[in-house]
Amino acid sequence: MSVSTRLNIVERSLEDAKQRLQELPPGPKVRELRTRLDGYERALRAWAMSTTTEEQRSLLVKLVLELNVEVIALGRGPSSG
Repeated sequence: MSVSTRLNIVERSLEDAKQRLQELPPGPKVRELRTRLDGYERALRAWAMSTTTEEQRSLLVKLVLELNVEVIALGRGPSSG
């Protein structure tokens, strides 16, 4: 998978997660996920400036996809947080 393909996946996943989080009622879990999303967006900016290693980019892809799964799950089910 090329760098630009992974960059595109990360950008789209972050945007999707951000939109979904905006639709959810406020709560501790939503705040936690938004905080993580903000950190991943900062990491994405570093990636765009080519200041990241291959391992860092791979980890960011993994973390962003995991975040997206958590956001989707939170939006689907009853929330305890």
